[in-house]
Amino acid sequence: MIRLSPRARQRTLGRLGMMLATAALLAACQPQPQETAAGPREAQRTFHSAEAGVTLDYPATLERVDGHADTPAITGYFDNGSWQLDASAPGETLITLALPGSDAITTGLWRLGISRDPEAIRQCQRLPANAQRASSPSTLDGHAVVVFTQSDAGMNHFREVESYRSVIAATCYAIDLIVEGSNGDVYDPPRQPPFSREAAHQALREINAGLHLDG
Repeated sequence: MIRLSPRARQRTLGRLGMMLATAALLAACQPQPQETAAGPREAQRTFHSAEAGVTLDYPATLERVDGHADTPAITGYFDNGSWQLDASAPGETLITLALPGSDAITTGLWRLGISRDPEAIRQCQRLPANAQRASSPSTLDGHAVVVFTQSDAGMNHFREVESYRSVIAATCYAIDLIVEGSNGDVYDPPRQPPFSREAAHQALREINAGLHLDG
C-alpha cells in the first residue's frame, strides 16, 4: 500500500474534485431532451363545395349546426336562419359552426352563406343601417372584404356580430361571426356563461384562417 503524506493527499483530493466538477459541467452543457408544452395537433375537419368555390378546414371540436333549426345552439331570441344577417335577397347557407359548450347563456356561431342573385350581389358590401365599418382595409384569403360590426339587445338578450362581405366571380360571400345569448342573472339560481364574449369573438375569428375562397 502506498502511503501519501498529508500534503500529497490534499493535492490528490483537490485534483479529483476538479475532475468531478469539470465532468459535471460538461454533462450540463450537453443537449438534453425537453418536454414540449404543446399537445397533439388538434383534429381537423374539412368542408368543401366545388360549386361555391369554398374550402374550410376547421377544428373537429366545433359542432356543425346548419340544417338543424331545433339545435339548442341556434335556437333563441334572434333568428339565425338566413344565409346572412339582414338578408333581403335569396341566398344559401353553406355551413354554420357552433363553439363547443354553446348554450342559452352564450352561444358562438360562425356562418358562411353565398348568393348569386343580382340584387344580393349589388347590396353585398352595403352596410346595414346600424352597422359600424372597420377603420382599416381588410382581406380574407387574399380577397378584399368589407368588415363591419353590429349589436342588438332586448328582453335580457344580446347579440354581437362581426361580418365579412366580398364579391368574387359574381358571387356574394357573407361570413357572420355571431355571439349571442341571455342574461344569466335572471335565472334562479343564476347561470354562468360557458365562455366570455371576448373569448368567443377571438375563437370565431380564428376559424377564418382555415377558409379558402376560389370564387
